[in-house]
Amino acid sequence: MRSLVAALILFTAGSASAQTTITPSQTRLIGCFGEAFTLVEHVWRIAPKHLAQLVEQAGNARTEARTEFLDGFVSAAVAADHDSAFAVVRNLNGCLEEAASVQPDSTTAILAVAVRTELDSAIEDVSDYIAMVKQHQDALRSAMRTSASDARGSALDSYLAFGDRMRDQLTTLRRKVDGVVTAATP
Repeated sequence: MRSLVAALILFTAGSASAQTTITPSQTRLIGCFGEAFTLVEHVWRIAPKHLAQLVEQAGNARTEARTEFLDGFVSAAVAADHDSAFAVVRNLNGCLEEAASVQPDSTTAILAVAVRTELDSAIEDVSDYIAMVKQHQDALRSAMRTSASDARGSALDSYLAFGDRMRDQLTTLRRKVDGVVTAATP
């Protein structure tokens, strides 16, 4: 999938060089591609790495101090990594709204497809992440002494829900980018 994106970018670069200028529609879609790429990094690299570190640290949770450390570890992820990922979602959503009125041409269509391809990759990656979370959530709840029905809505609950929330956001963005691809295609 990632090699397909690289090929699309090279093809786009070749197509763009045949044009005399880069259009505002193309510039906008290049920005949308950057946001979509950043989302892939969040769900393919950052979130799984953090989850692996949390699982490793949870294996050592034998004292109250260690449990508090884990709670801080989770709270930091929610406040930094997850919130920044959702900020990128908001940026991409705005970018796609602006891109809905693109001027169709072949290069613009290729760029719109590249954005869609990145979103498809992010959706695939977040599904893998969700599976990892499900595999480890009971051990994490046990290590952090947090029940699955904690009425207070613990930091761990927010942490564990990230993948599902992100998948929902990506699915919405995916529908939106389909409209952009249609509008960009001559």
